[in-house]
Amino acid sequence: MSPDPAAEGDRFLPSVDRLEQAMKAGKASLADGRLGDALGHFSNALKLKPRYDVAWLAMGQVLKLQGDLEGALKAFAEALVLKPENEEAWIALAGVLHRLRRFREEVEAYDQVLRLNPRNVEALINKGSALHALRKFDDAEACYDAILAARPEYAPAWNNKGAALLRRGKADEALAALDHAVTFDPGFFDAYVNQVFARQRTGAHGEAVIAADRALRIRETPVLWYLKGLSHLALLESSLAATCFERALAADPALKEARAGLRKAKEVRRHVDLYRGAYECFGTFAAGDPGCAECDIQVRCREVTG
Repeated sequence: MSPDPAAEGDRFLPSVDRLEQAMKAGKASLADGRLGDALGHFSNALKLKPRYDVAWLAMGQVLKLQGDLEGALKAFAEALVLKPENEEAWIALAGVLHRLRRFREEVEAYDQVLRLNPRNVEALINKGSALHALRKFDDAEACYDAILAARPEYAPAWNNKGAALLRRGKADEALAALDHAVTFDPGFFDAYVNQVFARQRTGAHGEAVIAADRALRIRETPVLWYLKGLSHLALLESSLAATCFERALAADPALKEARAGLRKAKEVRRHVDLYRGAYECFGTFAAGDPGCAECDIQVRCREVTG
């Protein structure tokens, strides 16, 4: 007696080959960036097998790439109804929740992953970032520490821990964590940017400039030029500050902070020029201090140097 397909549900398909072909075509289209075609192929697969979690997961990935976040959320949720132990689906769901700024639900999704696999590094670091967004910096730091206990060389966890410590007002501890990050990954752009923030927070603007220069060698961004300009301005290096603000505005003319910084740098420069009319020098510097770079009387300078 042959089995009744209706009674047996999805185990007996009209054509297993058609299902496999639809999934294979969908994956190929997705890899080529043909999202509309991919969506069609995965839809066809779901018509053949509506309770196929892999097809729902693939459908969600396409919808996410198309910008349909609510649709992607529903697809990932459907995949999880069918297979609640799917770590990949929980992580995909959490990623969409992050894009929607639904951080509490994002944390809950990562908790589901961590129940399945307490050592899932991706879930731990992303849960920490979500907690960071919720201003739960202690809890975020605990996530990063959990990673570092097993992988002390993992630079992203050191960077994120440094950022959390900085938000808690622990600038010196933050700098130590960020130093670990760039030691393990010398090309870690975000860690150098966070070092700039941390150095500025402690008033070490000369060191902030050095950190900014390291980051700029990796990647130039308007905000980074602006931050470097702020530190030059704090050091009364108005011409260098103005150059940085101009570089920031050249890349992003809408960056209002840089425009305000440029106005301030020009004001400081005018005041400096007035002082120079009466005095040989406008500050006390150590030998070779970058502050001397702007001075036009270096040759006949009688300032005490160390």
